[in-house]
Amino acid sequence: MGRIADQLEIEGIPPYVESWSAARIPGFVPAVLNRWQNNFGKLPDDFAMVVCPQVEIDARGGLPDRVRELTNARLRFQHFTGCHKPYAVLLYAGNDAEAWRSEVQPLLAWSEGYLVSMTEETARMKFIEAVEECDDD
Repeated sequence: MGRIADQLEIEGIPPYVESWSAARIPGFVPAVLNRWQNNFGKLPDDFAMVVCPQVEIDARGGLPDRVRELTNARLRFQHFTGCHKPYAVLLYAGNDAEAWRSEVQPLLAWSEGYLVSMTEETARMKFIEAVEECDDD
């Protein structure tokens, strides 16, 4: 099993999100994907990904209960950027990946949501949504 390609393509991300996007930090997403693959085996070809600053989760008292219910603990990572800022990265694979993302992401402030397709050469990420203020429910 080889390493995830460092080639990353992000489609459809608006300029205002690009300015604060963790996914746009060089090497961040490939490092997360490599870490997952090294620990748990080959990644699925298609999955949803939500990225959120850990400081936002901590400010709300931790990961919301509903997010914990909907997310397998093996698919929740805390990963640091090159400037040592921790981010929570949540992955989910399955036919209902978009439904999962649409329920989980509104609960996470300053989060980015993507649908990811993997090939041997490239991780292709389709930007779906950015949530700045989360639901208080």
